[in-house]
Amino acid sequence: MKRGVGRGSAALAAVGTLIAVAVATGSVSTAVAADPAGLDVRPQVVKPAGFGHLDGTIRHIPRGNLVRSEERPEPRSPDDVLPGPSAPDQALQTGGTTVSAATSGASFQGLDHTNWGAGWPPDPNGDVGPNNYVQTVNTSIGIWDKSGQNLAAMTFDSLFSAAATGTPCDTSNQGDPVALYDPFGDRWIVTDFAWSSFSTGPFYQCMAVSKTGDPVNGGWYFYAWKTASGATLPDYPKLGVWPDGIYMSANDFASSGSQSYQNAQVWAFDRQAMEAGDPNAQGVTFTLPRTAGGVSIFSLLPSNARAVTGAPPAGSPNYFASIYGSYAIRVWKFHVDWTTPSSSTFTGPTNVGISTFNVGPGNVPEKDGNNLDTLSYRLMMQNQYTNIGGRESLWLTHTVGSGGSPNLAQVRWYELPVTGGAISSVRQQSTWAPDASNRFMPSLAVDKNGDMAIGYSVSDASMYPAIRYSGRLAGDPLSRLTQGETTLVQGQGYQCCTFSDGSTNTRWGDYSAMTIDPDGCTFWYTGEYYDAHPTTKVDDDWLTRIGSFSLPGCGSSVVAAPAISSFSPSSGPPGATVTIAGSGFTGATSVTFNGAAAAFTVASDTQITATVPSGATSGPISVTTSGGTATSTAGFSVTAAVPTPTISGFSPAKGPVGASVTLNGTNFTGATAVTFNSVPATTFTVVSDQEITATVPSGAKSGPISVTTGAGTATSSTAFHVTRK
Repeated sequence: MKRGVGRGSAALAAVGTLIAVAVATGSVSTAVAADPAGLDVRPQVVKPAGFGHLDGTIRHIPRGNLVRSEERPEPRSPDDVLPGPSAPDQALQTGGTTVSAATSGASFQGLDHTNWGAGWPPDPNGDVGPNNYVQTVNTSIGIWDKSGQNLAAMTFDSLFSAAATGTPCDTSNQGDPVALYDPFGDRWIVTDFAWSSFSTGPFYQCMAVSKTGDPVNGGWYFYAWKTASGATLPDYPKLGVWPDGIYMSANDFASSGSQSYQNAQVWAFDRQAMEAGDPNAQGVTFTLPRTAGGVSIFSLLPSNARAVTGAPPAGSPNYFASIYGSYAIRVWKFHVDWTTPSSSTFTGPTNVGISTFNVGPGNVPEKDGNNLDTLSYRLMMQNQYTNIGGRESLWLTHTVGSGGSPNLAQVRWYELPVTGGAISSVRQQSTWAPDASNRFMPSLAVDKNGDMAIGYSVSDASMYPAIRYSGRLAGDPLSRLTQGETTLVQGQGYQCCTFSDGSTNTRWGDYSAMTIDPDGCTFWYTGEYYDAHPTTKVDDDWLTRIGSFSLPGCGSSVVAAPAISSFSPSSGPPGATVTIAGSGFTGATSVTFNGAAAAFTVASDTQITATVPSGATSGPISVTTSGGTATSTAGFSVTAAVPTPTISGFSPAKGPVGASVTLNGTNFTGATAVTFNSVPATTFTVVSDQEITATVPSGAKSGPISVTTGAGTATSSTAFHVTRK
């Protein structure tokens, strides 16, 4: 298995003249390179291979038995070599930062190897909701409240076996976990992959989706998606939340023989159907070619949207990004069509030139212990999407190198504008290296002001590994981290030892996770560290830390612009209730239907219910807050008002349970219910707009008869008398 990639001098001609010039001069390249020919890929529609569900609390689920192994499946890389020799990093930040001004919040230990781990590395990952933090590691799940009280913890096998899907997801979860909070549906997703036979497959992506916003007591749905039928492992799966789906990428490797890289694969899963518990929820997948323009398509990240930093406009594609084999951010657009899934498209890439960089070291030293993997320069999760003040951006980060001796690991980050779907030149890019220590395994997030925070591991031969973070405020000079580096936890120990095959245990992290709280201001970060001084692999106990902090001024000035992602229904008469979904609705001052003011209720920051006003005409819906006005892409169709039903009489005037009664009146078309003194008739027939026949239901008592349609309910002025047979 190849760890990382080397640095070479052979230019990749297909990358284009622009990038070759950037390499030769060492300049910062920000222009958009010529795109290669479009991908000729076709969508494949998929459905779950297994489904299950669990009602109520998960507290009763046993913790489960850990399946102990050694080295987890390793993220590997194709053999592309970046063009050009080592060169000075033109994006390297020089100069100091302000005094550390981040306000610390919670800090508590997450899951560890001794109690919850299944080998090395831990793959620490997590996300935050309104009330909880959910963390995943190989191969367990932990749930806390925001004060750090652990509410539940169990293995993936234990959780999935509580509602069997009939697949390896129930008993053979293998790792690469991801935890996501969906702010658009107020739901949780935890996922990893599973198989029974690595050499032959098949392979599955196991997804647990919470039934409510409460991950402990609200119940879960379980989906087993078969991602490969044969001996091909979809490795290193990464996910992102989008209004129209849960998007995922993976790198496909042969699981037998040389285990060589095959290609990348992407998926969209129907978020709303899964969160509704539909066992036939759909997915759409594209298997991508190995290369585009002569450069490997590898390690793509789907974009991840947060309601508090602005939802994407309705109909926006999900943006998949990669930096591999060229000095460019390569962006693809995935547009899913749930009405006609076979019409879904995956297009690109658009290549955006970036400042050249040196490939980071494959591993870095730590005090007293083994060297630690950095995963070289692949993008690290998440690909964060923001829509603040009308500017849409992707925020990305990865590890690069100093190019010196030693070659120090350093953190590079970017802001790439994608407003209106137009992929522009990078707005910001910078390499963070405030001293001679190694910084690697980064993750970043953005708050509602547009402030950015980035976390990472820090290590060198004179120190034990630490977890630190820095950041910048939205109004700071571009391409600079201005907030002084802060330590979340300073480890007191190191990683040691060898595996049973004699190889050295260098496995570290594989990723970390920086996320933004639904409050819009609090960042949460999780990563790996050690306190132990092990002498054997049995004692080699990695730890994880979960911590929160905020940057100065958040919430006091900038308000994220509202955004409308959808509304339902798409048509209706004046007086109809319409649910509007999106983000930034808190404090809304106006809702209009094609300019006509409507009565409305702000249900949450992501949902408004509005009443179609009298006199409204067909056209877009708009929502106004102090942050601006959002207007729907699609128009709402105003239909003619539907008259309410009336009951003029019924016959006979009395009868026993089971008797047939004829109701006369008006506007009966579309009737949804008939009741006898509030007891629903289980059998009724709308004969015409003026007539209904209904059967007196069991349990009915003497009283009025009512008819309900979408326009309202009519109640008879006289009572029907229920008699005995």
